[in-house]
Amino acid sequence: MKIITVAHQKGGVGKTTLALNLAFYLKDIKRVGIVDTDLQGSVQGLETLLDGITLVSYEALLEGSYPELDIIIIDTPPYLTNRLNDLFSVSDFVLVPTKVSYLDAMALKATMALLQQCQAERPDLKAGIVLNMVKPRTSMNREIKDILDAYPIPTLNTRIHERVSYIRSVIAGGIVQLEDGKAHEEMADLADEIINQI
Repeated sequence: MKIITVAHQKGGVGKTTLALNLAFYLKDIKRVGIVDTDLQGSVQGLETLLDGITLVSYEALLEGSYPELDIIIIDTPPYLTNRLNDLFSVSDFVLVPTKVSYLDAMALKATMALLQQCQAERPDLKAGIVLNMVKPRTSMNREIKDILDAYPIPTLNTRIHERVSYIRSVIAGGIVQLEDGKAHEEMADLADEIINQI
């Protein structure tokens, strides 16, 4: 079984939407579970919509008391928490979403520091930054690119663009249920890029 954790200590970067859409995309080819570690319980509140996805509690994750699964995706809260160390230590891949903005790129520092500590102890822990909610005709200026390039993990090739479909996807059963071919391709590319590393 592989564990993918979606983390960034800043709110509003689309962690929950990405976590859910990865789960919805992968559930047709893998046995998928999702863990909601945010006290707001956004994912838990959608339990009735998670057809084919196993909702796993944080406690069950740590105890290993959940059904046999191929992949577990962990959604994390929009702030630094002491749980991140524990979650990174059991993860195979940490996905770090960020918007293409100076403030969001700079806000990655604390998450990167925690991630670097875990990778020092577990060199096999993979991670990647994904540019999320990218606005149309947005280009990454040199300053933001330099910030991202200075971090110890790579920026993935896949970019997730800002689309109304992603907003609707949460209650529709994932982007795969909506007629948005470009969004389908983005989620497929992101899932493939992660799976190929783990």
